[in-house]
Amino acid sequence: MTIRIEERLAQFDRLTVLVAGDFMIDQYLSGTSTRISPEAPVPVVHIKKTFFRLGGAGNVVRNLAALGAKLRVVLEVGDDANGAMLIGELAQLGADLTYARQTPQVCTSVKTRVLAQNQQLLRFDEEDIRPVSSEWVEALRLQADSLFSGIDMVLLSDYGKGALTSEMTAFLINEATSRGIGVTVDPKGTDYSKYAGATVCTPNLKELIEAVGADRLETEDAIYQAAETLCRQNNIEYMLTTRSEKGMSLQRKGAAQKQDFPVVSKEVIDVTGAGDTVIAAFTLCYGAGFPLELCCKLANVAASIVVSKTGAATATREEICAVLEDMGHERCKIRTADALRTVVKQLHEAGKRVVFTNGCFDLVHAGHISSFRQAKAFGDVLIVGVNSDDSIRRIKGPRRPIVGQQARLALLEALDMVDYLVLFDEDTPQTLIEQLCPDVMVKGKDWEGKSVAGGEFVRAHGGRVEFIELEQGLSTTQIIEQVLRAYGESI
Repeated sequence: MTIRIEERLAQFDRLTVLVAGDFMIDQYLSGTSTRISPEAPVPVVHIKKTFFRLGGAGNVVRNLAALGAKLRVVLEVGDDANGAMLIGELAQLGADLTYARQTPQVCTSVKTRVLAQNQQLLRFDEEDIRPVSSEWVEALRLQADSLFSGIDMVLLSDYGKGALTSEMTAFLINEATSRGIGVTVDPKGTDYSKYAGATVCTPNLKELIEAVGADRLETEDAIYQAAETLCRQNNIEYMLTTRSEKGMSLQRKGAAQKQDFPVVSKEVIDVTGAGDTVIAAFTLCYGAGFPLELCCKLANVAASIVVSKTGAATATREEICAVLEDMGHERCKIRTADALRTVVKQLHEAGKRVVFTNGCFDLVHAGHISSFRQAKAFGDVLIVGVNSDDSIRRIKGPRRPIVGQQARLALLEALDMVDYLVLFDEDTPQTLIEQLCPDVMVKGKDWEGKSVAGGEFVRAHGGRVEFIELEQGLSTTQIIEQVLRAYGESI
């Protein structure tokens, strides 16, 4: 049986990634600019909003968390307000902070970006670059067994601020590989010997050129030779080079040629943090045991999503699935409420009208099919809310449903007029409707003139409630009664 991409991505939930590297704070000063300063030929920005995000290795953690992974971090930050903010942000993401510490010997790095009309005008950095202490490496070495306990992958995010010295990277890579744990590295600088033994390094093309001491790499063969040289000289299994508009290239150590993966077309708004997204997505795909081609493809898709957003953004599994659907991949119609909320938002942004209907759909019959056809005619996309087994038992009694929820969902998924399905456990779909905010809600005419759960909410948000004709003589209860009359106790 084919495994859907949604099912594959759900495997991220069971992965725990150890992240080490240069953690920092990204500060954004966002406003508008309508004039040039009389003091100098620079724009004057009227700041309207200031906000902060995790930067550097912290942005990698954000990306991993957005994709569903569990996290453990190794870091030293300053014993200052920015360090406390950074630790607090990591805690909110659920990261294991056992091996994180604040120390007065370190100054927490802060990158401040000034934005006007969502365009970056200026960046200034506050930092004190210094190598991590050997004492901290030794303290981690003494706790190696607990540090690596339960870890599925190790990710090293090197921004050249001193957290990943040769001593630190050697310790982390050697300990991980001795335990059979894969190591991915976002490298910095020209000395790749510090990453010796890593599974994958993910330089961009400029970094690859610098690492081999070249002025440029003008041909595909030159790129292949450079990546192969770095793999061979430093015992790195794979070199995954990101190449902007040309996508990415994967070189396996000793392979006769590289594999190229074209870019996924999307409007580019801001490339900030795209490399963090690539390594986060690739790491989880590799840790989940995906084929390398799929790892690269999904990392490419994830990167295309974040570059279409402002700032150091993240990609979710739902967004990745939506892009793959647009590319013609098979869609899974069965979604969670949270996932569908993202889908509905994207549909509304695309100008689509979303229709919602709901029911138990126990023993699906021709009446249900007629209702779905009528409902779909009111819009572009039909979402069907399906009562869970527990919900049906509360409403209809302990002998129902006849057909379990997974079988009901599988049957409804096969219907062409149904676009998405979502299971809900409440007695009414009120909460679900408030989460999804559909444009049209559809009920049978037997509800006309009655209070409809979710109806007032839909109307209050600019939508409408429509009532449709029901097929007479067709209901699950009538079908059950007919079976009992026909077979009696012999059934």
